[in-house]
Amino acid sequence: MKLKTNIIIGAIFALLLAFVYFHEIKGGQERRQAAERSKQLLDFNESEVERLALIRPEGSIEVKRIEGQWRVVLPVEDGADGEAIARYLRNIAESEREKVIVDSADALSAETAEYGLDRPRLGILVETEEGALDTLFFGTDAPTDRYTYVKQSGSNPEIFVVRAWRYDNLDKSVFDLRDRRVLALSKAEVTEASRAGISGPVSLRKEGADWLLQEPIVARASAEVVDGLLGKIETSEISEFVDEAPDGEALVAYGLDSRAVEWSFRLGQDRVEKRLSIGLEDDEGRYYARDESRPQVFLVDSTLVHRLMQEVTALRSKKPLQVEPDRIDRMEYRRGPVLIFAAEKDTLGVWNLQDPPGQKAKSWKLSALLTDLQSLEATGFSAAQGGEPPLSVRLMEDGQSLHYVQFFLRDGEIYLEQDGDSHAYKIDADVFADIDMELDEVRQIPEPVDSTRVDE
Repeated sequence: MKLKTNIIIGAIFALLLAFVYFHEIKGGQERRQAAERSKQLLDFNESEVERLALIRPEGSIEVKRIEGQWRVVLPVEDGADGEAIARYLRNIAESEREKVIVDSADALSAETAEYGLDRPRLGILVETEEGALDTLFFGTDAPTDRYTYVKQSGSNPEIFVVRAWRYDNLDKSVFDLRDRRVLALSKAEVTEASRAGISGPVSLRKEGADWLLQEPIVARASAEVVDGLLGKIETSEISEFVDEAPDGEALVAYGLDSRAVEWSFRLGQDRVEKRLSIGLEDDEGRYYARDESRPQVFLVDSTLVHRLMQEVTALRSKKPLQVEPDRIDRMEYRRGPVLIFAAEKDTLGVWNLQDPPGQKAKSWKLSALLTDLQSLEATGFSAAQGGEPPLSVRLMEDGQSLHYVQFFLRDGEIYLEQDGDSHAYKIDADVFADIDMELDEVRQIPEPVDSTRVDE
């Protein structure tokens, strides 16, 4: 009997627990979620939205998802900014009713003029795969300016308010929603770049992590400068659209005819081409430009244009030597034909003089010398002329010459030339002074013996 009673009590307790869980805990969660959803202006899944329309008295804006990409279809046809559209949809989803002013029962017959809802400033229509949702209409701001009046079409046409800043986040122009990239490219994908116009062609080609100039000269380019240029293009945005469908006469007026400076970029293994043309300057210091894959003419900031117009010398690498100090195990210094010193590095990384023999080197001095050679930067360029150098340096690895550098003095300026390079690099005199070594500067001078000391 006692056992049966305990079973009954246990069953009742289990039922109570189930009731608490489903009604109070789970049910409470569901009620809270339902309450939160009831505050939302519109309830939708962002990924399912196919169409968004912003309706205004002066004209509508419409964007559609076409083959997975957002495009503006009204009032112009152009690419849309996918991130801007995503932010916009999130702003709608996160916007909440703050207070009902007129409930659904009275809203259909209510005078809406006092709320600015007889001629709404903005209507928002969201359409998903399942069809269009209720349209939201935004009227005037409440007297406090903290709230904006809103009416919702459909089965629940109540009039309510939202925070005014929520409306501000939704009050967007077509410029805010369209693709404002100057040129749609990723700098990491660019393998070739070329410029036509100004003072002749410029051509660049990427090899591994390095950039090489092909025109107007063959030389190493500065990877830092080229990457900076590509990064500037990648992140630059259009300042203003000025002509949606220019004809030939208009292009002439913008300087986007044969006078334009044109940059061409090749991307990826398929060598997809992207082209950007730069025209004349406007009254505000901006420049007319055109992405050749789009019909529009737009304005870009002068900071981008100045990068695009750089002289060839600005694109060149100013580091004449690509020294890897860890690889170098022998160096030779000559003044004219005379050997000043030769030094070799042992397995412990310590430098020792080999010529003249029998003398110790300042190992730290020779290591610093390699670093100085690695850090050399040119202040200008000229054609290599050769001749008898006042100073030459040879850097070797395992008996093989890696670098042979010659320094020349011409017209009071110091120039560096090296094997396999048709160019001379102007070097600052003070920098050269740190490299121009004599034997006494790199060898250890034995301390003099004190002859007056008496051995005990």
